Amino acid sequence: MLIEPSQKTLKTRLRKKIRQKRASIGPEQRAQWDTQINRHLEDYAGRNVPGVVAAYMAFDGEPDLAPALAWLDSKGATLALPVVQDAPGKAIITFRRWSPDEDLVPNRFGIAEPARPGDIIATDIDLVLMPLVGWDRAGGRLGMGASFYDRLFQPFAELKRPIRMGVGYELQRVHRVPGDPWDIRLHCILTENGWFTCEE
Repeated sequence: MLIEPSQKTLKTRLRKKIRQKRASIGPEQRAQWDTQINRHLEDYAGRNVPGVVAAYMAFDGEPDLAPALAWLDSKGATLALPVVQDAPGKAIITFRRWSPDEDLVPNRFGIAEPARPGDIIATDIDLVLMPLVGWDRAGGRLGMGASFYDRLFQPFAELKRPIRMGVGYELQRVHRVPGDPWDIRLHCILTENGWFTCEE
């Protein structure tokens, strides 16, 4: 009898494959693509500067959004970064107010996060820039496997706000991301080729 692999197994295999592809990007190519991604983000946000932007600090080869975040800060947007916190049963993320001139400290995963308090609740966020391992055009997102973003934004899954924008490289695109019922879909995608609204 042929046993179909579970979604967890499929996700693990896909995650490993895509992370290897992303790690193989050369420094010059990465710098070029990151520059394009930042320009596209500024173009997107410049049409209607969002009040509160939840972003991330690049880790494990993710696109570096620092230039665009500095630009958003200069335009008056409130920036926030994720902070991993202990909670009963499973760790969670919350978002904490941050500006580019403030220090960051590494968390348990080695990811930089704001040191000072100042949590921002999810319903106050206008645009959340979500890091990812893989993505598809229908808005499927493959993360690192901890489901931090899925659990935080699940209550707002059917709402148009906050806008969930996945950020990655074109080479991270797959035909279909294996999905579970709790997985949050993206409203739009941002890559070096531009940004687009996900297909229904």
